Amino acid sequence: MKHARAIQTCLFSLTLLGSVPLQAQEDDGPPIPEDRLEEIKAQKSAYLTRKMDLSPEEAQKFWPVYNQYDKELEDARKEMREYHRSMKGRIEDLSESDASQMIDRELGFRQRDLDIRKKYTAEFKRTVGAQKTLQLFKAERDFNRELLKRLRDQGTGRDGPPPGGMRRHAPNGG
Repeated sequence: MKHARAIQTCLFSLTLLGSVPLQAQEDDGPPIPEDRLEEIKAQKSAYLTRKMDLSPEEAQKFWPVYNQYDKELEDARKEMREYHRSMKGRIEDLSESDASQMIDRELGFRQRDLDIRKKYTAEFKRTVGAQKTLQLFKAERDFNRELLKRLRDQGTGRDGPPPGGMRRHAPNGG
């Protein structure tokens, strides 16, 4: 049971990490406070800006495009999460035909995600160039990896700094 909960927490974290604003929550998990989501979003923005070494002019062009990209990804992922929740506990009872349709729908969600990424990759390249687009993808992976590590460490009682070395608030709110 503990292992299953750890996997569920990990999957939730990966879904959460995929985009900002981070609005996902598991049905059986506690809601994530809006101020905490905003803090993570701000940390991610600062982290990406620093890792991409964006000039003020580049940042002014980049962030509106990135925010729209992020919103489209979050909308797609929200739809996928809702579908997964609706299917929770029903997989074992599906007919072959229904299972096949579910697989096709899952692949459709993944294709939509890929299509959004492809569309915005072209926008990013036009806005900040190919080099900084590659830096963006690496910085997103690194941020997500660090955030996931921090979430895991918190789950085992080890607190570490948030991604990007930004100061984290103490658990007692101070």
